[in-house]
Amino acid sequence: MPPGWESGCIVFLDHVSYLFLTKVATSQVIKVMRIRKSQSRPLGFLIAASALLGGISLVLSIAPAQAQNQSQTPSQTPSQTIFEEQGSLQPMQHEHTFSGTKGQSVTISMISAEFDTFLALIDPDGQELAINDDYARSLNSTIVVTLPKDGTYKIVARSFSGQGGNYTVTVNPATEYDQAYSRGVNAYIEGDVGEAIEALSEAIEIDPDQPVTYLDRGDLYYEQGEIDAVIADYQKAADLYEEAGDMTTAQMLREQITYIQEGPDEPQETESESEN
Repeated sequence: MPPGWESGCIVFLDHVSYLFLTKVATSQVIKVMRIRKSQSRPLGFLIAASALLGGISLVLSIAPAQAQNQSQTPSQTPSQTIFEEQGSLQPMQHEHTFSGTKGQSVTISMISAEFDTFLALIDPDGQELAINDDYARSLNSTIVVTLPKDGTYKIVARSFSGQGGNYTVTVNPATEYDQAYSRGVNAYIEGDVGEAIEALSEAIEIDPDQPVTYLDRGDLYYEQGEIDAVIADYQKAADLYEEAGDMTTAQMLREQITYIQEGPDEPQETESESEN
């Protein structure tokens, strides 16, 4: 998901106004806009949120309330407030801290079975060091990083969609596999497919039992037109999923292999076309 606007939500304050909350990933700022419904465009108010690294866009169309007639006289304006109450809106995130040392490589993971996770890592100076939404073909988040200095680091755990739920955050020493796989992901993001394939191949040599690594490398081979290599990696991933008891994913991958081998069906010639 590209940097920039990450998510947003609408909070209705009363029957004439609402808040639009969103954040900018690079600055960790929660932007709040109070918008009167009577100022909305007649065709509706569109809010778009783009997801980082996942390539997902969510567009919500919110129909505005009927705008009040601008020529309304003061006598027509309600003179009594039916309801008014002060409130406090808490940020939809939790923060966790840990002590790190310069040069230490760590893997930070956020896992939830209830919502789409989003992670950010803040360095001891308060600067954003890394962010991640989806990782290793899942909705869970992982950051693999070498810490640049000694000090206390802050982990910001968020829900990408704003939905809450239970989650687990862990910080572990990064394994050689973690670092190689992360290099492959980052190289692909930067547009270096050759370096990405090399790093993923290194990860496979370190741990040959991770099906997702074969799938990722197979997708890169496909971009380069190396179909035989694609089929080999997809077949290996299917075998590993089957060994793990995930027959659904294994079958799906084998169907994809068949499709790649046979190619799309040729359109059938109609009777009128054959007569011509």
